[in-house]
Formats: sequence, C-alpha cells, structure tokens
Amino acid sequence: MASWQGDIRRASSADAQVVGMILAEAFMRDPVSGWIFPDDRHRAAAHPAFFGEFVTLALDAGEIHLAGDGAGVALWLPVDGSAGGDEGDGLYQALEASIGAEATKRFGILDELMTANHPGAPHWYLPFIAVHPDQHSRGVGSALLRHQLARLDEIGSAAYLEASSPRNAALYERHGFARGEVTLDLPDGPSLYPMWRNPA
Repeated sequence: MASWQGDIRRASSADAQVVGMILAEAFMRDPVSGWIFPDDRHRAAAHPAFFGEFVTLALDAGEIHLAGDGAGVALWLPVDGSAGGDEGDGLYQALEASIGAEATKRFGILDELMTANHPGAPHWYLPFIAVHPDQHSRGVGSALLRHQLARLDEIGSAAYLEASSPRNAALYERHGFARGEVTLDLPDGPSLYPMWRNPA
C-alpha cells in the first residue's frame, strides 16, 4: 500500500460540490448504498443530492477534510452524548424531495438502526470517508484517518464509525478501531460493523 503524501485541509462551503461528487462516485458500489438504491441508474442519479445533504450537515455541525484537490474526503461530526437534535424531520423531507419516497424509506430503516445502536459516550463520529475511484491504492484513506486521529489523540477524544464491509473494517482495525459485539443487519441486505477507537 502506497503512503499518500499530499495535503489535507479542512473543506469550506466553496468545496461542497467537489466533496459531494467524490462521495457520489466513491459509494456507487458500496453494499449499503446498493441496498438503499437497488436500481443502478437511480443510484447514479440520486447520489449527488443524497450526499449533498450530509455535506451540508457536516459543514454546519462538524468538519470535512479534503485530500488534495479531490483525492478523498472524510466527514466528521462531534457527538457530546446528549439526546439528538431536531434535524431529522427536515433531512427526511429534503431527501424525499430529491431521492424519492422508497429510497428515503430505506434510508430511514438504516438511520433508525444506526441511531438505536449509537454509543452514548462523547466522541467524534465518521459517517463517511471516501476515496475517488481514480485514486485507489495510493493510501489516501489512511492519510485522511491519520490526519484526524492524531488530533483526536491530542485532545483525548474517542472516535466511532460503522464499517460497510469486512474489508473496510480491517482497514479501520489497522488504525486502532475495534469491532463492537453486534452487527447492524439490514433486512434482506448487508451488515454494518460498529467500531470504536479510544484515544491513544
């Protein structure tokens, strides 16, 4: 595995379109996205709007880290352990308008499953990390992880994510994450692997 040496910076609203494009391209073959959007053509058409909602959320409430001019991105959200906010209804309305009722319903099943199993302790949550398909095998994903995890170690914060495949889970394990005791199993679909990392 190559070790990517490019710059990583915090994205701004000016980068939103680039970030959304990277996510849309990178998750086209992701098993969970394939479950939300079973039709390939609908997935390709809906992905930019779908991920655009999360880019907006992360710019407002968290951080987005951008590798180079678009090699990869990571979205991070701080979680303080208290009860969740009220953004759910607005998000669902926006999603239904842009991706359709059936895909929104499927995302709702996923969201409910993830919310019910989300840790209560304070941490930084990684909902999405993506490497552009043209940049695979260059160490971009690992560089994005190292960039944030080093900072979380400095401030003494834990990190949490749900891996969407055993292969992805193995990558996160190499960066200090440990799998939880349960998997999140979608109906007639793939499983997600909750993973937690204490600060080093």
